[in-house]
Amino acid sequence: MKITYKFIFFISIISLYSCSSEPELTKDQLLKQSIEQLEQRFEARKLGEIVEYVSQNYQDDYGRKYDDVKRVIQLQLMRHKTVHIFSVIKEIQWIDDANSTVQITAAMAGKPITDLSLLPTLRADMLNFTVQFVLEDEVYKVKSASWTWATPGDFL
Repeated sequence: MKITYKFIFFISIISLYSCSSEPELTKDQLLKQSIEQLEQRFEARKLGEIVEYVSQNYQDDYGRKYDDVKRVIQLQLMRHKTVHIFSVIKEIQWIDDANSTVQITAAMAGKPITDLSLLPTLRADMLNFTVQFVLEDEVYKVKSASWTWATPGDFL
């Protein structure tokens, strides 16, 4: 009889623990978290961790595929000893729960960008990205991207 009560108590504790876990993220939160993780991995300059956020099915309008993008990222990391990113998500358009298109304006510099007002004084690459994301393995990964040059005004 004691074993039965201990077993029920144990099951009850496990049930309470699972109920108190963090709430599931919304698709917007998960997408933004994926973008933040991707930026942090760029700043850490770890190619293997960056490409974990690129879909194996990547293909853009220029015909580049996954391996091409991996080489481009590797070249950028070799060209810059440090990378600091300041970005603004301008718009998110959901195609469905697993696919979205995101407009991101980003500045990449060798020094930390702590304030938007510093952009005109820094030597930074400023870009407007249109990125298509797809949900794979509970992470939104880049499945296509294009970019144009940006100005400090694009961050507003």
